[in-house]
Amino acid sequence: MIRKSEYQENLGRSLDLYTGRSLGGGSRINQMFYTRGLPAEYDAWAAAGRKGWSWEEFRPYFLKSEDAVGYGPIEGVHATAGEWKNRPLDRLYFRCFEQTLRGVEKLGLPYIPDINSPTHPPFGCGRVFFTIDKNSHRSSTFHAFLPASLALKRKSNLHICTDTLVERLVLESLPDGTSVVRGVQMISGGGRKTVKVEQEVIMSAGPLANPQILMLSGIGPAEHLKDHDIKIMQDLPAVGSNLQDHLGVSIAWNIPMSDSLVSLQAKPWLFFIALFQYLIWGTGLLLVPVSQLFLFLHTKILDESGTPVKASKAFSEPIPDVEIMPMAYDSSDQPFPKTKGVYSLLNCLLRPKSHGTVRLTSSDPNAPLSIDLRYLSDPKDITPLRASLKFSLRLRDKMREQGYKLVDWQVPASESDEDLDRFIQHSNRNRTTYHYSSTCRMAPEHDPMGGGVVDDELKVYGVTNLRVADSSIFPWIPATHLQAPTVAVAEKCADMLRMKA
Repeated sequence: MIRKSEYQENLGRSLDLYTGRSLGGGSRINQMFYTRGLPAEYDAWAAAGRKGWSWEEFRPYFLKSEDAVGYGPIEGVHATAGEWKNRPLDRLYFRCFEQTLRGVEKLGLPYIPDINSPTHPPFGCGRVFFTIDKNSHRSSTFHAFLPASLALKRKSNLHICTDTLVERLVLESLPDGTSVVRGVQMISGGGRKTVKVEQEVIMSAGPLANPQILMLSGIGPAEHLKDHDIKIMQDLPAVGSNLQDHLGVSIAWNIPMSDSLVSLQAKPWLFFIALFQYLIWGTGLLLVPVSQLFLFLHTKILDESGTPVKASKAFSEPIPDVEIMPMAYDSSDQPFPKTKGVYSLLNCLLRPKSHGTVRLTSSDPNAPLSIDLRYLSDPKDITPLRASLKFSLRLRDKMREQGYKLVDWQVPASESDEDLDRFIQHSNRNRTTYHYSSTCRMAPEHDPMGGGVVDDELKVYGVTNLRVADSSIFPWIPATHLQAPTVAVAEKCADMLRMKA
C-alpha cells in the first residue's frame, strides 16, 4: 500500500511510504534483512524503566522463532527449532562487494562474521542475513507462522479475514474512567460487521494504521479528536506522535555493467538466462539481493575527513549512529538511466533526534492520513549524515587505490558543509528506509519525551483489554533493521497472554 507523506520542508519534497497490504504485512515485500541490534540497545530500554525489556530478558524471543538455516544452533546466539528461517548468502555476488570489504579493511574497521551475535563489535562490516530458506526463497512471517496446514488445523477457532478494513474499536466506558473493548467494527465482503470481543484485542496493524484505528475509536489527543467530531473515550496525547524512521541518503558511482544488477535490465538476454536458471534449477541472479553487506559505525570515531581514527577506542560507544548499505544498484528512490552499471552506498541515520506525527484528516477510515515524518527537523541529525558521506567518499578512495574503477555519478559537489548539506537535503538522493516506528511507544503515559501509549506489558493506557504488538511500541527507533525486533515483540506478547491464561 502506498501512502504519501506530508511535504518535508527539510527535504524539499514529499515521499512515497510503502506498507505491506497482505497476510504477513511488510515481510512479504521488504528486503528480507534480518538484524537484531546490539544488547546495549535493549539495555538502554531497561535503563529507561522498561521492566522486562533488557537484552537478557528479550533475547529468548529472538531465539524462540528462529530457524538459523545451515549455521545453527549456537547456544545463546542462534536456534534452529523455530518457524522463521534466516541465513546469509553462501558467497558474495558481484566484484564490487569484495572490493568494498577490502576497502573497509584498509580503513581499519573489522570484519564481523556474524552481525547478529551479541558479542560482535558494534562497528564494522559484515554479511547480510536474510529471511530466506536454503533455496533462497522468501520466508515471510505469513509462510513461517501461518502455513496452510496450521490454518486448517485450527479452522474451528481461527478466522482469517482478507479484503477487510477495520473501521474502529467499539468501546464501553467503565465507572472508573477506563474503557473496555466490546467489539471490532470492520468492512468485509462489501458489508459492515462487528466482531464481539470477550477477552483481549491485539493490534498489529503497523505504526501508521495502529494510531489511525485508535484515534477513530476515540483514543488519542483530545483536541485532535474534537476537530473530527470523534467522541473522546481516552485522552491519550502520545497516540500518533513520536513517529521515527531511518532517513537514508544515497551516493552513487558508475561501475562495469557486469558488476551490477543493472545488467539484468540493460541486457535482456542476461535476464532471460537468469529466468531460465531460476525456473529450471531455482538458481541465478534473480535470487541475488541488491545489498549483501552491512556496515555499522559511530561517526565519533571519524576525523574531519571521514577517516576512522579511533577504531581502537570504538567500543566506548556501544551503539552505532549510522549504517551504510553497499548496493549493486542505485539506492535512491529516483528513476535512473540503465546504460551503465551502478554501485551505491545508502547512508542511514540510525539514531535520529527528529520526531514526526500520524494524524487523521477525517473520521472516514478510508480517508488518507496526514503523515509528517519531519525529517531533519532537529538540526543535530545533519552532523552524522555529513560524516557518513565523508566516510563513503574515503571508502571510494580506498577502492580506487585497489584499482577498482568507480566513476563519480551522484556525489556531493565538494566536501564542504554547505555542499554536503545541499546533497543531503535537496538533491533527491534522500529517501525513507520504510522503518516506521514508535507511534504507540512503550513509555509512561506522561513520559517527558512526549508520553507513552502502552505500558511494559503492551497494554494501552486506560483500556483494560487492548494491547499493541509491533514496531509501533518501540520506545525509540532501534539502531537496526526493524523486522527481527518486531517479530520478537510479537513473541513476547504471546508469552504475556499465555501467562495471563
